Amino acid sequence: MDTPAARLEKKFKRKHRLIESDIGNTEKAALQRLFKEGRVVRVRAYYLAGYEPTLQSESERILEKLLSRPSLFRRTALRPRYKESQPFFRSALTKLLAEKRVLSLGLSGTDDEYFIHRDHLAKMLDSSDTRPSKSAETYGDEDNRKKLTGRIHKAYERLTRDKGRRSVFISDLQRVSETGWEELRRWIEQEIVEKGQGQLDEGDWSAATAEQRAAAVELWGRKRLYIALEP
Repeated sequence: MDTPAARLEKKFKRKHRLIESDIGNTEKAALQRLFKEGRVVRVRAYYLAGYEPTLQSESERILEKLLSRPSLFRRTALRPRYKESQPFFRSALTKLLAEKRVLSLGLSGTDDEYFIHRDHLAKMLDSSDTRPSKSAETYGDEDNRKKLTGRIHKAYERLTRDKGRRSVFISDLQRVSETGWEELRRWIEQEIVEKGQGQLDEGDWSAATAEQRAAAVELWGRKRLYIALEP
């Protein structure tokens, strides 16, 4: 029998999400019945049960978006369409970043932060020129890697203390750490890009000096002038 509740449920199955204005006066009683039976749930709007926003559903939506193409996505491009999904979006993105399934570049927590799925990043790095150089071989040695990391972090701490900010020019980090360009770039690729132990930021290219531009790291067609390391 085609009851009002059955008809309304068919309407939910077509759209999954309805707001008050989508539900006619004659459907109010049917809505309450579906709600009491758990076939419809409310999260600001009304959702067909199983389609309401959750941490899991937002995680899946974000991953699907990032996997759709091998490029960087602004935070604004990843945000959900509806307000009720925003809290789940923030939690899901934080979780994905912590799990290193998603990597970020730019100023953390701002609209200038960019995100990419780790699988796309791995493919990009695999397709790049990976012929070993002397600096790459040096980096691969565990003892030398630890020494290099310690030297870079010591220089970074000095720069952040002197500059009074977390992001510093890559050129300054190279100069103060007394690290060769190829060796520093290899370290950035391994520790920052792949492992997520910091972030890179574009900065203002037009205001940068020739030295600062020369030390910029280019990723996905954009020059990165600044670097910030995790504590």
